[in-house]
Amino acid sequence: MKLEIDEIIKELMKFSDKLVDMRSPVDVEFIQRFETKYQIELPADYKYLLNKTNGFSLMGDEVLGITWASHGYDLVEVYRYEHFEVIIPQYKYLVPFSPDGRGNFYCFDTSVKTKNGLSNNIVFWCSNYEYTESDYPEITHNCLADFINECIIGWTLEDYNYDGSNK
Repeated sequence: MKLEIDEIIKELMKFSDKLVDMRSPVDVEFIQRFETKYQIELPADYKYLLNKTNGFSLMGDEVLGITWASHGYDLVEVYRYEHFEVIIPQYKYLVPFSPDGRGNFYCFDTSVKTKNGLSNNIVFWCSNYEYTESDYPEITHNCLADFINECIIGWTLEDYNYDGSNK
């Protein structure tokens, strides 16, 4: 798991600084505070990523970090909003970590461990749809590394070079 995340960081570093925003590592206390406040365990692969970069953005596609800023767009604010302030709240065990830009989110399903307990399934949550037990959000990936490699790095490289020029 660590090797996969380290490889992702190396791949992200290949992109021009104009395209990628890599943030300083998270304060570990922020992770513990989130887990305690919401009584949820974040995936180990995500916590390892946060120790390398407290979230990142590649041409607008992002993985949220944890800042506890009073006016910020981070995991804390998005979790709070998507669980307590919307008409159709997310299930408690879902953690929205990557917005799609249209009000929907890729979420960790913390009720399902994968990769020997080091990760979680990732589901796509449509914010305006009422899911049921028999109509569950679509599972898109079984770990964070697969999600980042396909949906953030892979999709970017389909259309752009590392310097941002079109292919």
